[in-house]
Amino acid sequence: MQAPDPGQIARRLERWFARHQRPLPWRNGYDPYHVWVSEVMLQQTRMEVVLPYFERFVARFPTLQALAGATEQEVLAAWSGLGYYRRAKMLRAGAIEVVARFGGTVPSTVDELLTIPGIGRYTAGAIASVAWNRHAPIVDGNVARIVSRLFAIEHSLGTPALMNAAWQRATELVDACKTPRAFNQGLMEVGALVCKPRNPSCLLCPVANDCVARATGRAGELPRPKVKAETRELSIALYLITDRKGRVLMRRESGPLMNAMYHLPHGDTSLLTGSPLAAARGELLGTFRHTVTTRRIEFSVYAGAVKQHPRGEYAWIDPEALHDVPHPSYVRKALRWLP
Repeated sequence: MQAPDPGQIARRLERWFARHQRPLPWRNGYDPYHVWVSEVMLQQTRMEVVLPYFERFVARFPTLQALAGATEQEVLAAWSGLGYYRRAKMLRAGAIEVVARFGGTVPSTVDELLTIPGIGRYTAGAIASVAWNRHAPIVDGNVARIVSRLFAIEHSLGTPALMNAAWQRATELVDACKTPRAFNQGLMEVGALVCKPRNPSCLLCPVANDCVARATGRAGELPRPKVKAETRELSIALYLITDRKGRVLMRRESGPLMNAMYHLPHGDTSLLTGSPLAAARGELLGTFRHTVTTRRIEFSVYAGAVKQHPRGEYAWIDPEALHDVPHPSYVRKALRWLP
């Protein structure tokens, strides 16, 4: 077949998006702040998970100025359960920067957007094109997969070679489109709903007739799979410790997995020897599994109570106030064993 025509692909995707777009909340008026929040939340998180968090987040921080004026703890509490908490910290830092340097108006050009903390090449392109209708390319996993199939790019997923080729093709496509907002969202929407990683629905695809991979019978083979990272198995004990008032003992921690969130006391039971928590461990309440990137963790939840307040960054949290305290989703799972 002939080489795909970028202009024809762009027109077909724009028409398809006009008919099939989903009624997502940030598409109501395309407020640049809402588009920005949605793009950050959608990084490494599925749409169905993001939607209720987005609604609650923008209700809590309805404007960029409100987000910039919030404390980090308030932002993390609103983000609690969504995971990848560095996203929330950088979103707040970016909002502060936009208020300070741009008067609270989200910039419309990729070059300006790239100067804001937490905004990389993809997010800059998404905000510029979706919020401001600028001709800016975007490449995420969905887009890389589509262009890999459209143009039969042979590189493997996650490699610089594939991403470089995808950015080049995405630039050609968006430059050929009439309405960047519709084209880029159509590209992402087809990737999410039609051109899936496995068993792509080629019969429903608006650009099936332009696709080299489909024409050569390789739509299910491209892009080539990436080498999977090794998964680590971990076992961690959690201590659901309460005082006489029924408050829960929690500790604010930092580190690669901690993100300045509030956690339950945890670790090997031997680590508690000689500490005020040594007598805290009671019966085993239950176990559950939780996966974080390449770590598969089995948590064992123990009951307990202490009389002496331990030293350090510990705090007694009233169960009714837990929703105001930023804590990761695995802690929420453990809290279901509260009496």
